[in-house]
Amino acid sequence: MAATTEKKNAKTVPGLRVRSARNGFRRGGREWSGTTEIACSELTKEQIVQIKAEPLLVVDDIEIALDAGSEE
Repeated sequence: MAATTEKKNAKTVPGLRVRSARNGFRRGGREWSGTTEIACSELTKEQIVQIKAEPLLVVDDIEIALDAGSEE
């Protein structure tokens, strides 16, 4: 039960889960391979628009849990 409470209280940041149809594919100034989770704060608004508009990338909006020791 405590683990569930910790999860609910964990701080999260908006992020993207990006799955690339082709390993090494480049878009938004980055190389994508497999599945990558990235905080939106690491991308510009322009990069997010480019990534979401690319048909070779499947993009999901997610919440990424911060590590207990990280400060963002």
